[in-house]
Amino acid sequence: MLVRAEEFVLRRRDDWNRLEDLIARAGAGKLNSLAPAQVLTMTSLYRRATADLARAQRDWPGEPVHRYLNGLVARGHGVVYRRGGHVWRRIRIFFAETLPRTYREAWPFLVASAALLFVPAIISYFVVLAYPDTAYGIAPAQIIDQVHHHKLWTDIPPEARIEAAGLIMVNNIYVSMLAMAFGVVFGLPVIYVLITNGISLGALFGLTQAYGVSGGLFDFVIGHGVLELSIVIAQGAGGLMMGWALISPGNHKRSDALVIATRRAFTLLIGLAPLLVIAGTIEGNISPSDAPFPAKVTIGLTTGILLYTYLLFTARQPRGSPLPSGEKVKERGLSVNSADQSSARSFSSR
Repeated sequence: MLVRAEEFVLRRRDDWNRLEDLIARAGAGKLNSLAPAQVLTMTSLYRRATADLARAQRDWPGEPVHRYLNGLVARGHGVVYRRGGHVWRRIRIFFAETLPRTYREAWPFLVASAALLFVPAIISYFVVLAYPDTAYGIAPAQIIDQVHHHKLWTDIPPEARIEAAGLIMVNNIYVSMLAMAFGVVFGLPVIYVLITNGISLGALFGLTQAYGVSGGLFDFVIGHGVLELSIVIAQGAGGLMMGWALISPGNHKRSDALVIATRRAFTLLIGLAPLLVIAGTIEGNISPSDAPFPAKVTIGLTTGILLYTYLLFTARQPRGSPLPSGEKVKERGLSVNSADQSSARSFSSR
């Protein structure tokens, strides 16, 4: 059954209007004036508009809807496929605006990620502290035997520290990438990784506390731990975002919600994962060294303060210029050029 042009317009008009709004904003202020989610929405709407144009060319050639869509797709093509350029400017905007804003917008998932890591850590700490033998079900037997002899497993010979630092960096970045990627399985592997790592962390501190060597472990961890755990939590939050997009996509299609969440998670990954190089350098070279404990504390606190000052306080100003007071977004019909206004009136004035 052939659908009339008027019925087709009624079904698709809202999406076309949204696409026109986004094209107008991107055309006036360039793509940087749009949030990442809006850019993804615009490209999705543009693809649908091209499909609508193909149908209009087939079913209603020469009619107002055909001419309107031809113009809309032409304008969209100029924005969606605009050459990027200004690479260094885009990099600056990414780190000066996009990354810290994306981090702050992800706060519910950051809280959830931190809770999944630290709550099991606290519980396992007290369990192992009260019953040290339970550590055999959590930590390797070799590590437990060392602790029984009041020794730690964290001693890295000076000649092996550079190589160890490199291995630590690669491993941490690899784990971060996996933590984000596993979000596509409804976030369940991410939850598992966070909980199990939290249990291991708490158990090791509980075991060393029970045998009186926790001070040595804390001395090893404090230099790199603040930075490293902060990034682990952020990458876990990215994976949880992706999982939640599949569970509760909101007003988006599940596939579109996943694309938006993946974009945000990838922003956290690409922006914060390089800091694991710094954490790995500290962990491989400074943490196992004989550097004074106050120096290690200073390094750990300084890196943490710098990181959170950047993430929490950078780019606090509103994006773009504010709307004039009292101005509201109004619903409008389809806009066409003056040559097509009279012929388009039959379907755009409803």
